[in-house]
Amino acid sequence: MKLYISEILNEFEKKKTRKEKVAYLKEHAKNDRLAFLMQGAFDPKVKWAIDISIIKPTWTPDDAPLGMNPSNLYVELPKCSIFVKGHPRSKGLDSARQEAILAQVLESMHAGESLLYEQMLQKKLKVKGLTSKLVLEVWPNLYQEGV
Repeated sequence: MKLYISEILNEFEKKKTRKEKVAYLKEHAKNDRLAFLMQGAFDPKVKWAIDISIIKPTWTPDDAPLGMNPSNLYVELPKCSIFVKGHPRSKGLDSARQEAILAQVLESMHAGESLLYEQMLQKKLKVKGLTSKLVLEVWPNLYQEGV
């Protein structure tokens, strides 16, 4: 059974030491969607075209239990390139359309998954003990820090 990304990060937060946190993430290092979330949140080269702190789309969280939602981060993360500045898929989308798409994406997922998506767009994952340095220890070639 594959864990949802929000479940992986909830378990990560329960680890007591940095060593345990690194070991736990290394168990999930082949999870390309988890790596993608980390890159979106920490890679300085990824610039989001949508400023969620200003836009804050109006959306209603899906209150269904995790796993019973129409979508999840595994499905939605590969499509987030429409929110990346300069990406060909974002060409021609004005801010109103991006806001509408973002609201649909967030409403389609469990609240925990939507929160991670929002935080990625803000480049501020609020996961206890998760830092860029730790991410690069697990995925050393994911991005270059400070570039």
